[in-house]
This record gives sequence, structure tokens and C-alpha cells, in this order.
Amino acid sequence: MRRLVLFIALLFSLGVAALPAAADPPPVPEPACPGDPLVALDDGCADPSVAPEAAATLAQAQAAAPAFAEDLPPWCRLHAEAVFWTASDWLLLSQALAADPSPCADYYVSIPPQAADKTLLRGAQDDLVRALGPHIHPVAEMTLGTLTGWDHWVHAVPGRTWFGAGVEFRRRMAAAGYRFDLGETWLLNEFDRSTRRDEAPYTRAAMRDLLRGLYDGGGTLQPVQGIVEIGIAYTHQNIPDVAGYKAELEGWLQDAEFWDDVAGKIKILTKEAYPDARFWAVAGSSRHDRTSHLSDYMEHLNNLVEAGPRSLSGVRELIRNTFMPLGNATWPALGPDPYTPPFCCGHGWTMIPLEEELHFISEQVYAVRHYAGANPHGAPAGRVGFSWQPTNNFDLPPAEWLAARQAIAARIASAIHYAYREGGASAEGACSPPGSGVDWCVGGDVTGAAFDPRWATFDSWD
Repeated sequence: MRRLVLFIALLFSLGVAALPAAADPPPVPEPACPGDPLVALDDGCADPSVAPEAAATLAQAQAAAPAFAEDLPPWCRLHAEAVFWTASDWLLLSQALAADPSPCADYYVSIPPQAADKTLLRGAQDDLVRALGPHIHPVAEMTLGTLTGWDHWVHAVPGRTWFGAGVEFRRRMAAAGYRFDLGETWLLNEFDRSTRRDEAPYTRAAMRDLLRGLYDGGGTLQPVQGIVEIGIAYTHQNIPDVAGYKAELEGWLQDAEFWDDVAGKIKILTKEAYPDARFWAVAGSSRHDRTSHLSDYMEHLNNLVEAGPRSLSGVRELIRNTFMPLGNATWPALGPDPYTPPFCCGHGWTMIPLEEELHFISEQVYAVRHYAGANPHGAPAGRVGFSWQPTNNFDLPPAEWLAARQAIAARIASAIHYAYREGGASAEGACSPPGSGVDWCVGGDVTGAAFDPRWATFDSWD
């Protein structure tokens, strides 16, 4: 497979493009080629002049592939599993994590599919991430939506099924060189509102079949548990109808047949939370108050399951063993506006100064780690993570924009490192690395910011 990837690179150097399989849907018009030659190569639009350089870089990464990670040090009180959904800059983020790692952590960095066809994997990026060390794991993202996602693949040809889509995705992962024996896995993006409501396009039956295919690969590949995201759309921090969402969630959680079926196929179940800085950066507030409100929102699914009836024993066990909220490291994000309808989707709003964003990230890690310490027998245990989709909405010059992304990635790495390190690690490490004399958890000041008490209602079952 490695020789095949290099051969493809050489084809690009001659100006020859690989053709998609006949059964696949036609690609949509491609975006402008990215500047990174290996990303451009994966997107099928590499400049012939840089393809040989990209091939050489890839060969070096393949040669540096690590062996299987040894056991964590015996003094690690908590095994941290840090998950990152990325839309871009996954290598920059991975390099920051590798430069400041916790000895007690494994890091899972998702790699999005190709830009023009969301059913095609990127052939070079897993090698680059894998080469950073045995605890940095590349993860292949399976995108269901968009005009070229797997929903389109299923319905493009009569006879295709969601189970078949899962099997085909695992086959493509194996062909691309993903190392299941090293802990590498898949990420399903996502259970959305239709799954919660059990309606098209992603009914619960469809998602059960898909997970079965992803897990066992049709019986020809080793079974592999993966990461499943529960989507953000219509569940954002500023949704107008929190009570209605809670009622739908309670209905879904009571579908024991669904949860019993998917439980053994999921390694990590994450809820896309993406907190909004307008509900955090309350001037003059205490860290205690900010943490409390962050936890109410980020852990609302966890809280609701724990408050539920005894009949939820199956899903409660699943949540305790796999659940984690996904924080918001996307900066600067416009988010869904206004606070009230119309509402659609998007990351939480982070149109704040870079310094405040670093505080926001630190306090999210602090909140998750603090919650885990206060609930040692349930979720999220050592699980923590973020969405990572840098978007230059402030139109910063290239050098300043790069420095900002590097600063955010470094802050994420440090916060996780010292909140989940060996020995007496605690939430405080997310705010003040030992001996630093710095406090990264002093909040922010957004005009009009206010706490939202509605998410505290998930502490009880209706």
C-alpha cells in the first residue's frame, strides 16, 4: 500500500490524475488547492512541481512509523483519552500535542475525507500523524452528510445498504494503511437530530446497521470499536427550546434495543457541545460559577442519564464507559446567530481576543477534569477533547494567523498535559502548569454575556 501511495504521487508529478471508481458518485467542483503539498496531493490537485517533495516527505513519515505503544507508566492515576475532530490544520494540532504530551494520555486526531468526495480517504495524512509517536493516533472520519457523503453513496446505486457502507469504509481504511493494531480507528460523523427523532435520513435502524459494518468490516477484518459523535445542530447552547430538546433526548435514551445493539461497537461516544463564549465570559464572575455553568451544558447528556429511571441501566453503563463532551477550540467562530430563531447550526461563538480564547480553552479543560474528579465512578473519566476548525474571521495577516493557531494548539496541549499527568494531577493543571506562575483561568469579558440556567434542568428526569 505504501508503494501504491508513492506511485500515485509520481503520477501527479507527471500531471496524471487518478480516476474515481465507476460506482462512486461524481465529484463536486474542487475548491482551490491548499498550500500544503501533501494535503493538495490527497485532494487530487497537487502542483506537479511539489509532488516529488510531497512524496519524499511521505516516505520519511512512513519510515518513522512507531511501534505499538507500551503500557502507561504505573503512576498514572487516570488514563486520558483526548479526542479531536478536525476540519483543517490537523497536522499542526498533532505536532503541538506531540510536543507537550501527557505521559498518561492517548490522543486521537480525526482526519477529514477528501474535499471533493467525502467518501474518499486522504492517503498520506495518517502516515504523518502516526509518525509523531505511538500515543498520537490518526482517526478516519466517516462523513454522512453533504452532496458527496456516505448518505449519497448509499442511495446512489440500488441495492446498497448502510451496513455495506460501513464495510466499504473499513475496507478503504485498510487500503489506505490505517493500523488497527496500533489503536487507530474510525469516527462516525454523526448521529444527528434525525437519529434522535428516529426519522430519515439517519434512522436508528440505519445507524445500527452502519455501526455493525464499521465494527466488524463484514467479517473480513478484525472487529474495531470506534468513535461516534452526537451532532450539534439544534442542540447548541443558545437553542430557544431546551425543554423540547430534553424531551426528545429522554425518548431516545429509553430505546433500550438501540443502545444495547450499538454499545459494544463504540469506544468513545462524544456529544458535540461547543460552548459559546457569550454564556461564559461574564465580567466579574468567579471560576466556580463559570465552571458550574460550563458543566451544566457540556455534561447535560451525562447528567440526564444519571438522573433517569432504573430502566436506563443499559444506556447508563454505556455512557459511564464511553461518554465525553466535545469542547470548542474553533477560533474565531461566528457561531449561530442570533440567540433566538431562526436557528440552524455551527460552532459556538468565539469572536473574542486571542488571550480570552486561551482562557476559554483552559477553563473548558478545567471544567471537564473537575467534573470527572467529582464523579469518579462515571463519565467522562479521562476522556476530553475539542473541535478544531480554525477560521480566520478576523482577517489576520498570514504570519499572525499562523502564530495564533500555534498558540491555541499549544494551550490545548499544555492544559491536557497538566490536568491529566501522572501522580497528583488535577483540574488545576489546566489553569496553572506547575512552576509557571501563570493562571489561564481568569475568565473573559464579553459585552452582554450572561449565564444560561436552563441547562441545569438536565439534573432531573421529567
